[in-house]
Amino acid sequence: METCIPPGGGVIFNQKISRQISKRKNNASQNHSKSVFEHLTKRELEICDLMAKGNSNRQIGMCLQNNISEGTVKNHVSLIFKKTGIESRVELVAKYISENKPPAADTADSSSETVITTDIQPAAALRLISGRNLPDLIPLKFKEQTYTIGRVDVNIGLKQCDFEFDPDTKAVSRRHAAFKMSPTGFTVIDLNSRAGTFVNRNRIKPGMQYFIHNGDQISFGNAGADYIFEC
Repeated sequence: METCIPPGGGVIFNQKISRQISKRKNNASQNHSKSVFEHLTKRELEICDLMAKGNSNRQIGMCLQNNISEGTVKNHVSLIFKKTGIESRVELVAKYISENKPPAADTADSSSETVITTDIQPAAALRLISGRNLPDLIPLKFKEQTYTIGRVDVNIGLKQCDFEFDPDTKAVSRRHAAFKMSPTGFTVIDLNSRAGTFVNRNRIKPGMQYFIHNGDQISFGNAGADYIFEC
């Protein structure tokens, strides 16, 4: 069964977070700040919160009260884009996280209020273009300029990569690929995976860095885990 990552890193979206979102909106209004999110509804802000935690549309529907369908979530996301004027999911997530960093004065209330962790913002993302039961979006939150991707190893029980696919995603190796960020751009490296890493349908050689650009297709194996790189 697919699970979701609710706001607050494991706490299902509840009235506390609803109050916190309202509080942030009120503070923004009082400070006369013009946020692109100020005209969003409560439900749309909930969806933004869930997107910021890396949830797919299917997972968002499961997290929200009454479990709305994936198609309904997509309609909400399209309306959010229209209202905010933002065209890509990764840009929306980055801007939402940036605007919703909790102020220092709120740290004393952290025990009673759930807040969003914003220590690392996504510099790029992978957006799903094909494949079933896979995450719609993988935010690339670089730590020391490297972000690794693999598959959950149920035998070890410890996280080995920054992002791990479900253990049933057999085309993806336990340590499959690494993305790197540098002043000259982004690169991808295949970590000697069994099914290979593909850039624009061309299999790359293991251990070698390949420059990638906005709009390039990145595939993990040849079984349909196909993503578009966005930066």
